[in-house]
Amino acid sequence: MTVLASIGDDFAAAAERIPALDGRFLALALVLQLATLAFRALAWRNVLAAAHPRQAVPLFSVGCAYAAGVAANAFLPVRGGEGVKIALARSQIPASSVATIAAALSVVILLDAILGACVIVALWAAGVLPALPSLPAVGGLPIAVAVAAALTVAAGLTVRRFGSALRRLLSSATKGLAVLRSPWLYLRTVLPFQLAAWACRIGVVYFVMEAFRIEAGFVTAVLVVVLNGAATAVPVPGGAGSQQVLATYALQGVVSAAAAVSFSLSMQVGVTAVNTAVGLAAVMLLFRTLRPVAALRAAR
Repeated sequence: MTVLASIGDDFAAAAERIPALDGRFLALALVLQLATLAFRALAWRNVLAAAHPRQAVPLFSVGCAYAAGVAANAFLPVRGGEGVKIALARSQIPASSVATIAAALSVVILLDAILGACVIVALWAAGVLPALPSLPAVGGLPIAVAVAAALTVAAGLTVRRFGSALRRLLSSATKGLAVLRSPWLYLRTVLPFQLAAWACRIGVVYFVMEAFRIEAGFVTAVLVVVLNGAATAVPVPGGAGSQQVLATYALQGVVSAAAAVSFSLSMQVGVTAVNTAVGLAAVMLLFRTLRPVAALRAAR
């Protein structure tokens, strides 16, 4: 609550810092943000290509679908842009299924979650994060057992009633995970591009901090990236508000709350503007129209 109150008190003062930004670092951040979109789209396209080995999976169309979904995530709650990615990709890949494409997207999302968790553990072990709260030893065990039993019974009943449909759905979803059955293919065509995207995301944060003349260092940039990823789990479009709270936490002791809010808000607005412009252009190219409204209607 103290952080929220500080943000509310200093928000007007934070806006005054924006005109003093260093444009050179912002230009570098812009280039890296575009590279982030390109690397992540390429990684997803390669996962989809492994799931559809007998047909061509166009990089351009999948890239446009990915960019449109990223743009939609800034405006739809609960990461609704992921559904946009799946729907547009499904329309561009003949004889594909929603389950296969969704499973392929989960491969990309899963690695992000694993990398984020590893970074959190590493930062905690290095003393950058405060100690994690201790969990009760057995207090919640009976409830957990009861919930697990109920889910098991529900799953059994569902399988008995919809077994055939579920087997078809599982078969389609398993197809989307095909790249994981070939570790060398995954290491060669997916992992490098996702790691490159992570490096670019960290670079975006680092250069925006430099533009704000925030001397926080590389480790803080990594922390901000991880916390921004966690903020998207909040069921509001783009994690609005939560990003500013977490940035204030990450930068505590380095800059004031006003400076942290100004940095976080400006970066979020800037990244959203870039993603929206790229996503809108991608939809216009995908549906071959120069009219943004017509493109959005076609996508809908």
